[in-house]
Amino acid sequence: MKVVAKVNKLVGNHFEQEFCDYLAEHGFWAHNMAQTAAGQPADVVAVKDGIGYLIDCKVCENDRFRLSRIEENQETAMTRWELCGNFPGLFALKLTDGSVWMIHLGPLLALRTAGVSSINAEKIRMMGLELERWVKLKPHDRDSWSKTFCD
Repeated sequence: MKVVAKVNKLVGNHFEQEFCDYLAEHGFWAHNMAQTAAGQPADVVAVKDGIGYLIDCKVCENDRFRLSRIEENQETAMTRWELCGNFPGLFALKLTDGSVWMIHLGPLLALRTAGVSSINAEKIRMMGLELERWVKLKPHDRDSWSKTFCD
């Protein structure tokens, strides 16, 4: 079991770095937060056009995201981040086809509260915005997209 956990961690770490590199290529300042023993509330802090984003990266094995993977410290930090006037916390979900989908914390928590345990690729695509589109949005468009899911 430790070998599988180590492989999963390496895959996740690779995705986090790949994600930061992609954001940087599209004009964002992106910082991959180092994993500590205590954990961290998100994997990436990114900024573009004066707006900060708190993002957690998840690789979805079998094109399924288990909502139990949203850790308590992530929920707390992302909620506090938004209450301080920042853009809502985001999850970058990577599917097996290599596509990455940006989804806000709020709708994921609503699903979990409603008793949903996981979402499949179809639901991820329905709820999210593909990374390639998200990075090209103007700040006010990112905010409008946010309000669609968070109000």
